Amino acid sequence: MMKMKTRKIASLLLGTCLAFSTTSCNDWLDVTPQAQVSGEKIFSSPAGYESVLYGIYISMTEPKTYGRNLTFGLMDVLSQYYTTYTNKTHTLYEASMYNYENGGIRDLIDQIWLSNYNSIANCNILLENLDGRAPEYFTNHHYRLLKGETLALRAYLHFDLLRAFALNYKEFPEAMGIPYAESFHQKIHPQLKIKEVLEKSLADLTEARRLLKDIDPVFDDSFKDPIYHFVQPLDNNDIFASYRAYRMNYYAVTALMARIYHYMGNDALAVEFAEEVIKAADNGYFQFTKESALSAELQKRDIIMQNELVFALDGLDVQQTFYACDAKNTESFPLLDAQELYPDADDFRHYIIGESSNNGKVISYKYMKTNSNSASNAGKIPMIRLTEMYFIAAASSFQTDKEKAVNYLKLVRKMRGAAQTVNADSYEAFLKDLTTEVRREFVGEGQLFYWYKSHNLPVQRKGSELVLTSKQKCLPMSANEVEFGNRVEDYLK
Repeated sequence: MMKMKTRKIASLLLGTCLAFSTTSCNDWLDVTPQAQVSGEKIFSSPAGYESVLYGIYISMTEPKTYGRNLTFGLMDVLSQYYTTYTNKTHTLYEASMYNYENGGIRDLIDQIWLSNYNSIANCNILLENLDGRAPEYFTNHHYRLLKGETLALRAYLHFDLLRAFALNYKEFPEAMGIPYAESFHQKIHPQLKIKEVLEKSLADLTEARRLLKDIDPVFDDSFKDPIYHFVQPLDNNDIFASYRAYRMNYYAVTALMARIYHYMGNDALAVEFAEEVIKAADNGYFQFTKESALSAELQKRDIIMQNELVFALDGLDVQQTFYACDAKNTESFPLLDAQELYPDADDFRHYIIGESSNNGKVISYKYMKTNSNSASNAGKIPMIRLTEMYFIAAASSFQTDKEKAVNYLKLVRKMRGAAQTVNADSYEAFLKDLTTEVRREFVGEGQLFYWYKSHNLPVQRKGSELVLTSKQKCLPMSANEVEFGNRVEDYLK
């Protein structure tokens, strides 16, 4: 009841109170006088601030962003998970060929850019209104929770835009990146170098960790019980502080910092932050999914592997979006080669894929609503998964502690029921095995393409390797953004 009520409030908020115009570069962060009046009203109580934060989360679940394009849609098409490249009538066929200017693909890319910056604008409005209030205005550390979460969301949204639209930092450390919007105004935000965007992202996250440290309710032992993740509120009945297991909590902030440091090639800090999350798993906060939870009859499977999610969105419409696509030959996402993906019969991840009831083709079941997740993880959109921390720790520690790196990869394979043979003769051989595991793990989650790009690896497609150009690895900014914002796209040089 409470979650539905919150969803309605937040949907109304984003639809009317904070309705931004994103039709051109000059007014992409514009706000109407009516929205200003409504904003004053919504920020007249602590509950209003909470509703704005919920609204930001909900805006991120739209198909234009993480409800499709940045997860199982465009980003996984670029990863060549699907048969899309064999179907010239598919709406994403041109994307599978990395032709971003053709076939309506440009519109999807523009939606990603505008939608993420729209969510960032909401973050900035919330932060500016928080700065106008004394922490004592809120109860139970809610000020620190609100500000910490919002700063972290701002960093997350910027970093994903950077990964998608800019060159690989490790190859081009001085290249231009994207604007980093830290305030809400009608002026054009300047484009920054990639390293400057990373510095600002990490600054936001460092402050978020400081705010959340010690006071985040996720440190309560009760959060080790999954019932407190989505069903049971905390004993003090503090609804805002409850259900934080999948929100941008302290561990999610820490995991995002591990992801960013790994992207930068800062191995020492990547390992440090990844291992902090791994330690939380060792202490019972996260749990690997058991085979029995996936091998049960289809309607009872925990397909999303919910207790491994470090950060996830509640996308109540994502299942409808996925299966509406599946019903159309021009929009469906059949997996390219399921046998190649999970060749080990004992690897119980093969339970998360199967035949579509629409066309009999093999698809991912991750966004299928089942009896077991109808009240708990229905529509969960994975944003950071526990296994990524093991992959980051493995990749980042190989050069200094090969045994530890190998053990991290072996552990993931063991927990999936897969063979634990690892080739550690060289870093290149180890990275190949590690990438195979990343590919198996993140079907439907939009992470594989970033992994290929960050490590300068070819994209795997049915036994072949696609070596992409810098231009093919970067989504293009809109023509208006380039013209009116004076943006530089270094991958075109």
